[in-house]
Amino acid sequence: MEENVNFIFCSHPLDKKKVDEDYFEEYQAAGLNHECALFSYEDLERGKLSLCGEDIKGATIYRGWMMSPHMYENFYNLLLERGIQLINSPKEYAKYHLLPGWYKDFEGITPFSVWNESKNIDDALKLTENLEGAFIVKDYVKSRKHEWYDACFIKDIKDKEEASRVIGNFITRQGESLEGGVVLRKFESLKCIGNHKDSGMPISEEYRIFVFKGKILIADNYWNKDKEVNISEDEYAWIESVASKVESNFVTVDLARKTDGSLIIMEMGDGQVSGLQQIGAYEFYRGFQNQSKENIYSIDYIKNAIREFVEIGMEPELTICFRGNKSEYMIIGYEDHVSFQRCGYYDGSGEIDYKTLEELFEAEIIDDICLKRDWNKVVDIWCSPSMADFEYKKDKYKKMVEQNKQEWRDRRIIFKIVKKEIDKWNPYGLLPDCPNDEFDGESKSIALNIDWNSTVDEITKNISEEFTLSFGDSDMFSFKSCVSVAENIRDGMYYFIKNKRIKN
Repeated sequence: MEENVNFIFCSHPLDKKKVDEDYFEEYQAAGLNHECALFSYEDLERGKLSLCGEDIKGATIYRGWMMSPHMYENFYNLLLERGIQLINSPKEYAKYHLLPGWYKDFEGITPFSVWNESKNIDDALKLTENLEGAFIVKDYVKSRKHEWYDACFIKDIKDKEEASRVIGNFITRQGESLEGGVVLRKFESLKCIGNHKDSGMPISEEYRIFVFKGKILIADNYWNKDKEVNISEDEYAWIESVASKVESNFVTVDLARKTDGSLIIMEMGDGQVSGLQQIGAYEFYRGFQNQSKENIYSIDYIKNAIREFVEIGMEPELTICFRGNKSEYMIIGYEDHVSFQRCGYYDGSGEIDYKTLEELFEAEIIDDICLKRDWNKVVDIWCSPSMADFEYKKDKYKKMVEQNKQEWRDRRIIFKIVKKEIDKWNPYGLLPDCPNDEFDGESKSIALNIDWNSTVDEITKNISEEFTLSFGDSDMFSFKSCVSVAENIRDGMYYFIKNKRIKN
């Protein structure tokens, strides 16, 4: 399968050229980096494929309403005739869309279950024989959990009257939508976090995990928006082991926390027809970008980006947000060290310096953050204006590096000499309110406008013009006032030419 996948969405029932309004935000988010097509779900129900939108070919992910395995197989084959291959085969779709398909692979870490292939109440009641305790009733795909006490939860499976009532209600209310047969799932004691605001059903600490090609694509709370994902590093490792056993390209795994603190698999499903729950659409589709060869959210990619920008004389400022944390944090790369700080604390109280990036990523830092441990909680990264395209266009910054190298050529050393003398210039009292390293922008401009053959007068003129432009004071930065620093720069350049090193 190709790395860069397409997406196909359901079109609006009344306008095939528009996306179904329930998937509008997803369609917009996916379209930032992927080709997107539309199809008529209603026509497909009649066995016809009607395509609109972009002309796509190759590996494609469907995002839309659930389909029966038979309908999905027809959809898959019709698309294949057009050169479009859905990411999951019909066999893979059925395996994870229907509980009996995946249950045996994860038996022991998902609630005990029994099922039949019947929609008959008497056949369903036969399943209750030899069972004890509380159970829930569902079909191969769905429950009626929002009708908790009427058509889902059976407090005591041995209470035949109650079991018959709840199972009977479920079968009747599902009607023709009942998929496969009746399933009875052992009720697990879960960590309750309240009741659903509409239906009143009890809700627990649950998580929806999207798994793409055997790896965690994204994880978030199932019920509570903006709450921190309370999954430990060991639990993430366990989830990764579960993900590695999945025999499909794209699935969801729903987890719940039991009262004893452990996690259990509540449901699995085909990722193409699973809702995002509390996951933002843009965050979700960015996940597919992040799983490409050079993951912009991977630690190694971030380190390499910082190093390359520092090498070309820029000081990259990467602002990072963590799930469940309202503060913003910044990594700033310098030539001889790296800084991590909580944004908004300009007095230095929220800033820590480290000698190397490796030291920074290993350390326990501000607000109990450890980048190595907490990297899976990063939900957004953005950068200073010079790196505005860093997030979505990974190759753009590489072009910036090459262009910058061509532009600077051998002026990198000149910049270091200029910066050194400009920084020394400030303590003489010319600009007492400005700290050292405040004039990197001016130093870069001066370095780009001179070369190894520039005279003292030419260097002086550039210094005067650059600082007058920055501070609007031609008297303070007159030609005469800038001569001494220009002479020092010229001397520094001569010294380097002779000794092949910068003067101390």
